[in-house]
Amino acid sequence: MHQDFGEWYRQAGIEPNGEELPKRWAAIENYGPNKDAVVSLVRVFNRLGSPKDNFPSEFLAELQAADPTLKTRDNDQELVVLAGAELVDVIERSESGLGHIAALSLVCAAAGNARPTPPVRDIPEIATRYVGQQTTERNSSVTESEESGPRKALLAAIEALGDPYKGLTEELRRMQRELSLVSEESNMLWWLFSEHSRDEGKRWNKFSVPAVALMAGKELAELTLVVPGPVAAVAFLDRVIRSAKSKIPASVRVTDAINDVSVQWRESYINRNYLPALAEVTPVSHGIKISLASPQNDAWFPAFERTRISVDSDMPPHVLAYQVFLEALLCRCWKKQK
Repeated sequence: MHQDFGEWYRQAGIEPNGEELPKRWAAIENYGPNKDAVVSLVRVFNRLGSPKDNFPSEFLAELQAADPTLKTRDNDQELVVLAGAELVDVIERSESGLGHIAALSLVCAAAGNARPTPPVRDIPEIATRYVGQQTTERNSSVTESEESGPRKALLAAIEALGDPYKGLTEELRRMQRELSLVSEESNMLWWLFSEHSRDEGKRWNKFSVPAVALMAGKELAELTLVVPGPVAAVAFLDRVIRSAKSKIPASVRVTDAINDVSVQWRESYINRNYLPALAEVTPVSHGIKISLASPQNDAWFPAFERTRISVDSDMPPHVLAYQVFLEALLCRCWKKQK
């Protein structure tokens, strides 16, 4: 059982029961969610819709099998705690693909703290630490193309030769990982020092700061080969934003950022970086999608309010850019995960 499980109950205003906690945790460990269930759990944890409607039925059945006395009605607060605990278990024990989806979904759903704070504040912090840790351990991550196609066949053929050639495969994998990171970092540095948008082919100073925040987040995500991106991602984004204007506002409105990019840019973004299944946990991307339905001025604002982010919500420009960056990476992870 997680050492902080009981404390999570207390943070949610529930006094934990010493006899019930082990049963609850046993169900958490036994349950193996897929990516759809993970996003449902994030919605429950962040109160994005009714816990009763979003809580995965298979998880509820696992909990009731472990403890038939579990209340399923008028028990939303405990369901929030259990959803968060399951997400922590996924992050800490699952293979990296599903762990990335769980952590990125939790971080993205918070929307740079533009949404109300969830009842258990520790759990988003765990997700944030996980993302940070993964950025420092990327040299041990497998790239998307490393074990596919001709390379996979070549490595298998070398291993089939036995010793001493078999030992070459791990060295080749290590070199491939390092080469991928060097290539990624080189491309990012050229992008930074060019001070131009790759998408628009213009200098950043031709755009407003809110627009640059969106555009830079998307472009850095497209340059990222190994999720969840480089340790210096926030610093890279901040540098791009500061190359746009000599004086940067302390914060920008999310709605202004969306209005400031062209309809064509929004359409391009949605085609590559938006999935309906992730709508509620990628609020900025969803806002971009909503804006396309009625792009004239502020006509889309009422629909955006339903994301639980105010039309007047603002963020520091680099925070907004990092939010878009993570949302785009989450979309990529989702597409890759079976």
